[in-house]
Amino acid sequence: MIARRGPSLRWRIAALSGLAIALLSIVAAVTAFLVVRSSIIRDLQASLREDARRVAQVYTGESAGSSLSGPTGGVFVQIYNAQGELVAASNTSFESLAIAPETVIDALGGTRDWRGELDGQSLQAVLEPVGFGVVVVLANTAYIGNALAKLARALLLTAVILIALSAVIGYLVAAATMRPITQLAVLAARLDPNYLNPIDYEGPEDEVGQLSVVLNDLIVRLKDSMDGQRSFLAETSHELRTPLTSLQGFLSRALRRAGPEVRTELEDAQRIAQGMSRLVADLLQLSRGELVRELVPHLLEPYSDILKPVAEEFPGISCEGKTDALLLGDPERLKQLIRNLTANALRATGDPQAVMLRLVSDDKNVVFEVHDSGPGIPAEILPHIFDKFYKGAGGGAGLGLAIAKQIAEMHQGSIEVSSQEGQGTSFRVSFAAFSDENDI
Repeated sequence: MIARRGPSLRWRIAALSGLAIALLSIVAAVTAFLVVRSSIIRDLQASLREDARRVAQVYTGESAGSSLSGPTGGVFVQIYNAQGELVAASNTSFESLAIAPETVIDALGGTRDWRGELDGQSLQAVLEPVGFGVVVVLANTAYIGNALAKLARALLLTAVILIALSAVIGYLVAAATMRPITQLAVLAARLDPNYLNPIDYEGPEDEVGQLSVVLNDLIVRLKDSMDGQRSFLAETSHELRTPLTSLQGFLSRALRRAGPEVRTELEDAQRIAQGMSRLVADLLQLSRGELVRELVPHLLEPYSDILKPVAEEFPGISCEGKTDALLLGDPERLKQLIRNLTANALRATGDPQAVMLRLVSDDKNVVFEVHDSGPGIPAEILPHIFDKFYKGAGGGAGLGLAIAKQIAEMHQGSIEVSSQEGQGTSFRVSFAAFSDENDI
């Protein structure tokens, strides 16, 4: 299954944390605005009620004084008769701005709150009944709108700053959250696939700690499985080497004594036995530690010592290229490398004449090429062909290419492959030509 590409976990956590902080900032700003607005209106209404009560006391004789000296603060007073008609106002600009009669008459039954507009002015009022009618105390609420607009701008600026900070805070939170996971990933990446050991994770027994426990349990089980696989391969290889060696000896002796009528069949049998012996050798090598670890270097002539002897093992395969350059390496290992590539090409084509071995070199590099005109390797398989036990469409044990790559790397060389479906496959193995500075 191919994972979908997207932002890393760190950035997803940062984005979610930042988004959460931003939403909380917006909610807090809106809540603060509504609370302040409600508080201002409520406090003004309470103040108007108190002023209306005091004015009513003046006109009912319950308070000393006269006229309109009762109210406190910047409010205006209107007097209405029992029919809801405006009789007088404390400010000349309010003498013609009357509240609807039905509202005034309704206030005869008790104190009433009122909010609305008169001649385009936003007003808030309290209607208080008195003996002759109704006393109305009004306040212009335009200042409330101005104050709330300033508050809204201040809260908006604060919210923008908090949203900007939320991105930084979100990233810091994500970094702190991901640190133990990153540490565990680094420790896991350092594991040697061939020598697995539990991860030494030092951290709290939280979710990441539980993950490390599960991962270590998986590593232990995988190690046991790989050890069992190596043991099986070693035992099987040892059991097979002796009878195969004996079989090749008998075939060689029979081939020397055989007449022309059976020589071809014996040569085919001998070639099959040799292929089985190489497979057993690969299995044994794999069981001993996965990698080619022992090299016996010699000064070699690449064509005559490596390429030509391998080509002779596969009758019908073409071989070309000569060079004056020398190569320092283990002849048996290098022949094994070319042999594995050649056997792989022959398996893919089924025709020795479709396989070509070529040597290309200069003063600095020695390059072996193994080319076949077979069906090619599908693009989705190409990245995995050097993996151990990976089997392509051509079959095989899945060891030849893996070991070929190991041999090339142990000789400080490289191996590359290019392939197109329907147009064949080419392997290029490059080594540094021998000089006084070479050292293996």
